[in-house]
Amino acid sequence: MSKIWDVVILGCGRLGSNLKSRLEAEKFNVLGVRRTEVLDDSSFMSLDLDQEDAWEHCATLKLNPRTVLVGIVTPDERTEAAYRKRYLGVAQGMNRLASVTGRQHRLVWVSSTAVFGNSQSGRLDEMAEPMPQNWRGNILSEAEQVIADSFVQHTILRLTGLYTRSTISWLNDPQMRQRVLPDSVSNRIHRLDVNRWLEYVVISHCKNIPIPTLIHGVDQGSASYSSIFARLDGAVACLENAKSGRIITTQYRKQMPPLRYPTLDSVIAESP
Repeated sequence: MSKIWDVVILGCGRLGSNLKSRLEAEKFNVLGVRRTEVLDDSSFMSLDLDQEDAWEHCATLKLNPRTVLVGIVTPDERTEAAYRKRYLGVAQGMNRLASVTGRQHRLVWVSSTAVFGNSQSGRLDEMAEPMPQNWRGNILSEAEQVIADSFVQHTILRLTGLYTRSTISWLNDPQMRQRVLPDSVSNRIHRLDVNRWLEYVVISHCKNIPIPTLIHGVDQGSASYSSIFARLDGAVACLENAKSGRIITTQYRKQMPPLRYPTLDSVIAESP
């Protein structure tokens, strides 16, 4: 590979591939690293990031001084061992790669608001201290700390639940409705808006534009499931935002790109 890469996406699955396409449209040279081989496309590289030799290979890549390393990982299994191996392993590998002698590459890490404990409630913005109460939250929090402890500039984009229009069908499923607590609060963001926010964060780092070190990816419509179901069933004309419970929010909404879908209401309105 002869290109000098502006962005390297480590864990280039669905979300990473969308990011890659958007950045390439803006004329950035983007390398997508994933285990599954992509034939006839030299802008993808097949590596198993769980293996140490993969990081040795990454250390030989041609990168420029402002190359941004992006971590978007998903474990193979929903087990503590799988989460620890993937999240902590990749975070530690990125930290080492960014700190190779002569390099100071910026880091972007995609995390989750699952770092907050089950008992945490109220308005939880970026200043709220996570108090995870299960192994998943603990591991996500540990991985965030690895990135935060790096000696390079970085941003952690901590996402709530991602959804698309197809989520409407899931929310209308009677069996699904039986599995959730009606008074619990749904905090979500549309996948399209995640793509836009992630693109903005990466480009900001590429262009040396100041950007916060931690951002919550969430829309403006945190709502109880009972309110969502009432809206979908036509019992109310619009979705009512939650006044209590776990409400994820962000201090940086005005700095980030405007939401295409500010609330679930805007998606419902487009549904056939």
